[in-house]
This record gives sequence, structure tokens and C-alpha cells, in this order.
Amino acid sequence: MATSVAAALAAELGLRTAAELRPATEAGDAPPLTRTRSAADTPPVALAGAAARPDALPATIRPPRTILPVTPDIAALLPFGGLATVTAITGSRRGATSLLWRLLAGPTRAGAWCALVGMPGRYPLAATAAGADLHRLAFVDAAGPRIADAAGALAEGVAALVVPSDGLSPAQARRLTARARKGGTAIVWWETRPVAGPDARLEVARVRWRGLRVNTDRRWGAGRLHACELDVAAHWRSGGGHRARVWPYGGEPQGNVVELRPKGGRR
Repeated sequence: MATSVAAALAAELGLRTAAELRPATEAGDAPPLTRTRSAADTPPVALAGAAARPDALPATIRPPRTILPVTPDIAALLPFGGLATVTAITGSRRGATSLLWRLLAGPTRAGAWCALVGMPGRYPLAATAAGADLHRLAFVDAAGPRIADAAGALAEGVAALVVPSDGLSPAQARRLTARARKGGTAIVWWETRPVAGPDARLEVARVRWRGLRVNTDRRWGAGRLHACELDVAAHWRSGGGHRARVWPYGGEPQGNVVELRPKGGRR
């Protein structure tokens, strides 16, 4: 039933399915949305004490058939250099939504359809500011058990699917993950409850904004925001990882940077 629903949605909305994004056998026939990486251009692991490279993965972790292109600042955080199979973003961390929009900027700008299921209250203009193409983003309003139904229906109709982890039971999450690995759809877990076995788990360690200046009369300072810096740590299923700074909005700062503090913290 879910497969037929997904096929109907793809036909009606013109979605590009995961099967259409699989790498071609000949380089000249490779579709523009597919990106494969060789050992020469795979970024090295940057965690302290780690000397292995992500192309030297254990035999049980094979490169996926479909790798969606991402922006260069995101590529270093992902084990295959692109969005593939299962990724988790720690949704409870400040700046996680900005990281999500930046993660989806590459696939949507390349023409891939991405869908967010059961995630209300997201600000779409922020997605545009981070580089995402809103014409390739589908927002699906679902709640409760409908989240699992909608995610299952869309799993084969879009290239990447963003789902809140607390919207599915552990058994449903395992089934959706297995389906993604088999069909080539990239699943991005909005991790408000831990999920098992993502290829990469991304966590924002620090957020800094350009344009704010310290103001003793205001908790968060004063000024006009121009750019945002995210310090992101990536942990890979292969045992490696990477840490990098991502600028979802604006460029690197030249001054006037104020670090956001949790509510209740000292000014």
C-alpha cells in the first residue's frame, strides 16, 4: 500500500524517486543529483587520535548506491561526502534547525525533492537564507500515528526524508531505516529520541552570531544579525568523525560576534 501511495505522489507532484537518483554505470550517463566519491577526494577523519579515512570503512559498512550532493561545508561532516542513507541531527541543541536547512541546501538546489514530516513551526524563510530551494521542499503536516504512515508513504517518492525520531516507535524506526537502506532514500532523523545505527550523527556544540554587540540592559545584546556560525561535531557509525564550523547564514565574521547562552545562564 505504501509503495503505491508513494508512486502516486511521485506521479502527481513530479517527484524524483530514489531509484532515479542511483549512480549510472557509465560516468557519461551519471545523473546530476548523484555524487560518488573516490579515495582521492574523500576528506580525512579529523577527530583527535583518529588516523583512518572514511573510504577505509569496515567491510560491513559499504558505500550507499545513492549519494546526494551537499554544500562544501557540510560535505566534511558526512562519511561519504554527501547525504546518504541515514543521518541524525540532535534536535535538542540550539542551532539544530539552521544545520538542518544547510544540510538540505545541496540536495534541493541540485533538483532533489526533500520532505519534512511531522515537524510544524519551522520557519521556511530561514531555509531560503541557508540556501535551500523551497520549491523542492515538501512540508507534511502529520501528528501521532500519522507520522509513521506519512513517512512510509513518502519513503520511495522523495530523495531525502526528514522525520522526528519521537514520532515513530523503535520498531517503526528500524523498519523505515531498513527501507531507506534498501531503496536508496536518505533518511534524516530529527533526533529528539535516540535512534540506532545512523551513518552520521550531527550535533551543534556552539552557536555564534555576527552583528550582536554586548548590551548590559538586554539579555541577548543589541544590533542586527548578519551571519551565524555553528560549531558542529559529527560522529560516524564507522567509528570516525569530524568537527567543523558551518556558516548557514552569511559569511565568516570579522568582528562583533556574540555567543548565545542558554536561558538562565550568566550574561
